[in-house]
Amino acid sequence: MLTTPLLRVQVRGRGIRPRLVDPEDPALRERAARIGDIFEQALAGRWTRGQLEARLRELEGLEVDHRLTRGLAKVMWDRSELATVAPLDPVEIRQRVFAHAAATGPLARRPGPTGRRVAADVIAEVAADLGVAPDEVSASLYADLREEQRIVDCRPLPPDRLLHRYNVAQVQAILLRAAWMKVRLVAPRPKRVAQLLRFARFHQLMYRVETVAGGAAVLLHLDGPESLLRQSSRYGMQLATFFPAVLLQEGAWTVEAEVLWGRRRLAKKLLITHEWGLRSHYRDTGVWRSRTEEWFEERWGEDQQGWIRHPGELQVVEGQHIIVPTWTFRKQGRTAHLDVVGFWRRSYLQQRIERTPADVGLAVSRRLCGDKEGLPDALRDRVIDFAEVIPVDRVVDLLERIAR
Repeated sequence: MLTTPLLRVQVRGRGIRPRLVDPEDPALRERAARIGDIFEQALAGRWTRGQLEARLRELEGLEVDHRLTRGLAKVMWDRSELATVAPLDPVEIRQRVFAHAAATGPLARRPGPTGRRVAADVIAEVAADLGVAPDEVSASLYADLREEQRIVDCRPLPPDRLLHRYNVAQVQAILLRAAWMKVRLVAPRPKRVAQLLRFARFHQLMYRVETVAGGAAVLLHLDGPESLLRQSSRYGMQLATFFPAVLLQEGAWTVEAEVLWGRRRLAKKLLITHEWGLRSHYRDTGVWRSRTEEWFEERWGEDQQGWIRHPGELQVVEGQHIIVPTWTFRKQGRTAHLDVVGFWRRSYLQQRIERTPADVGLAVSRRLCGDKEGLPDALRDRVIDFAEVIPVDRVVDLLERIAR
């Protein structure tokens, strides 16, 4: 994710938009290729973080737009893994070397006529005590410092894909400051609506969805991180990582968001459309499931007391609101539904219950509560709260109460 110093945005009046790059620009492709090559060389040579940062600074010196170069590099940093690589435990080695140096008297910077020992002598003596080579002690001494971490994995991108990913990353960084976000889909297929809602559920977002323009469009309302009193940073990351799912839509779409910008947190409007040419890096699939869903399905099995579990079915409520619950359950002609909610507030749950048919129950994680109050008793007839795993027995009781 891009940080604020790396963002390239235009702020005009109440509007804000990222300064996108053209992935087809030959000069930009060459710059992206150079950055990709540097990371591949770093992986092949097991460079340290310090070595890689120094090489990237050299590249910055050859370019005019340093912020763009750093932003492209940040995308690659996010696709890389660094780790402490040392033959011996760095903490233990430092303790041994420093203690031995202190016990044997002052050291000289370099060998000389005084005959004082130097650092290499201390390292050799510690290595002899441990029965290892001096090079192993030297390599381990500071290996756990940030600058000495080594790159152990990197997933390179072709130049055009790196530039596309950079454009999306700019939008994501802006959305970290969103108060709310709306996604409007024009004449979408039901399959695509269900897919987008699965992504919203997978990222544990607070949302509601409705049809507009006489049913010709679907409007998805998403609460932003600035609407939460607690866990706003975590929620902001979830909203930002959800955004590429919107780019999988086949038809026309727009995204509108209000972001609180700058130190004064002034409200600015972000408006994005399919015409921007943003490209998602997500796989075009609608089967992503959270661990919560997987754990529950494993425990539910084929059926529970006659209740058969099915994937949630898309429903239009009162001709306007759309619901795609997580699961639909059937038993001897009776039907009930259960929807797993991500982040939540008391007011949000109350609104969800008011807009949801009586045969739909909700499951909420206590860990994802976004305000200080927990689940009110007045909602417990329709809402199940849980810590890690949705309790099967309580779901059965809920289904018996709400089924039609």
